[in-house]
Amino acid sequence: MLEILLQFSESKPELTVDEILEMHGISLPSAYRYLSLLREMYLIEERGKGSYVLSPEILQLAQAAERTLDYRVEAQPVLDRLAASTGETALYLRQLNDAAVCLTISESDHAISISFRPGHVMPLHAGAGAKVLLAGFTDARRAQYLNRLTPPLDPAVRERLDKDLDTLRDTHFSISEGEVDEGLWACAAPVHARGQLVGAVSVVAPAYRVDEDARASIGVAVRAEAKELEAVLAEAR
Repeated sequence: MLEILLQFSESKPELTVDEILEMHGISLPSAYRYLSLLREMYLIEERGKGSYVLSPEILQLAQAAERTLDYRVEAQPVLDRLAASTGETALYLRQLNDAAVCLTISESDHAISISFRPGHVMPLHAGAGAKVLLAGFTDARRAQYLNRLTPPLDPAVRERLDKDLDTLRDTHFSISEGEVDEGLWACAAPVHARGQLVGAVSVVAPAYRVDEDARASIGVAVRAEAKELEAVLAEAR
C-alpha cells in the first residue's frame, strides 16, 4: 500500500489501476483492496473511473516533513546567491539514512532537467553532492553501504570510488560529470554544524556550458558559500 502511495510524484500526479497492476504485478482484487484502504485513510481520491490522485490530506504529511528539513531555510539565501553569481542551478543536499535527498534548490534563468529535485531520494555513490555526504561515513559504514548495492559495483569502479572519497575527505571538494544525469557537470562542498557533516552545497550545469575557467570560478564560489553557511549555522546555535 505504501509502495503505491510513493508512486505519486510531481511528474506522475495521477495513477490508473492498470499502471498499478503493471508496476507491482499484483492481482486486480489486491490493487482495489489497497486503493480502498488508502481512500479510507483520506490519502487518495478517485479522479475519474479507475484513476487516482493524492488528496489534500497528504499536505499535512508534507508540512510535518518540512519542519524536519535541517537548515533548509538557512541554505536558501546561499543557493540564491550561487545561482545569481554563477548563472547555474544550485542545490542543498543532506543525508537521509543511506541516501541523499535534495532539500532545496535555486534555479538559474537557464533551467535544466536534473534528477536531484526537492524531496527526491538518490543514491550516495553518484554525483558531486552525494559523494560529499558519503565521504563523511566511517570506512566501515562506507564498506557496508557499498556492499549492499544492487547490482554491485564493478571492482574497478569501486576501487576508483574509494580513492575519490579518500581524496574528498582531505580536499573537502567534489567534482562529477555525467554520473547522475548525462551531460551535466557538478561540484560540491560540505557543510558542517556542531562538528558534524550536515549537508552539501552543490552547483550543477550542462558540461558544454562551463569551460575550465568557469568550472574553477564556480568551484571557488561553492566552497566560499558553503563556509558562509557554516558561519550562519554557528551564529544560530
